[in-house]
Amino acid sequence: MDIIKIESYHNGQEIEINKLIKKVYDEFVAIDYTDEGNKFFYDWIEPSKIAERQKKQNNILVAIANSKLVGMIEIRENKYISLLFVDKEYQGQGIAKKLFYKSLKTCIKRDATLEKFYVHASPFSIPIYIKLGFVETDIMQEQFGIKYLPMEMKIYK
Repeated sequence: MDIIKIESYHNGQEIEINKLIKKVYDEFVAIDYTDEGNKFFYDWIEPSKIAERQKKQNNILVAIANSKLVGMIEIRENKYISLLFVDKEYQGQGIAKKLFYKSLKTCIKRDATLEKFYVHASPFSIPIYIKLGFVETDIMQEQFGIKYLPMEMKIYK
């Protein structure tokens, strides 16, 4: 098993991040979404938009194995998982968990009053979020052609 390093995003990684997300998304997630949903998602992960969001607040962590980007997480508003993707070859090795918990620590440092974390889980990702301690808060929904299950996790400090 490779040694995985978790580190903060740095400028210039947005193209590599986009490629990773698109590869994993196309294989596991796109099938559950409409053409409209896929178009909306691809627009959200455009490298220029990833870079622009990081200018406002650097909130992406990446997982690196042998100099290769193999996972990433993006947090919005210090409490929402916006994107969490791990390369197929590296799934099942706890990388998503490491990315999430390091992000969570950072978010708690930024805001000690943080009580909950939220995600709109794609159908494919629901079991992963359950393993991380999230519970569903509503029924499956669809917006902009994207199906998601609202979930949250209480933070115990």
